Amino acid sequence: MDIVIEILLEVYMELMFLIVPESKRRKKHYIIAVLIACITAFGFMALAFWGVVLIVEKENAMGWLPLFTAIVLSIAQIIFGIILYNKRHKK
Repeated sequence: MDIVIEILLEVYMELMFLIVPESKRRKKHYIIAVLIACITAFGFMALAFWGVVLIVEKENAMGWLPLFTAIVLSIAQIIFGIILYNKRHKK
């Protein structure tokens, strides 16, 4: 089970990092983009975890709000990354 979770997490992180530009830019811009992508990815995972904890442990209906927010924002970032990736690699 750990392997499946690790693979899913790795695929998720790769999709989240599609938004990071290639190294044609300055190194400073690349590092800033990677930091922002990392912070948002871990923030979305924290939101999802917090929502699940609220739902499971406290049986709180408001737990769906952070979970839904994390899902929507993650999907938006992944879609935006795919669009940018396709724009950059269009021939």
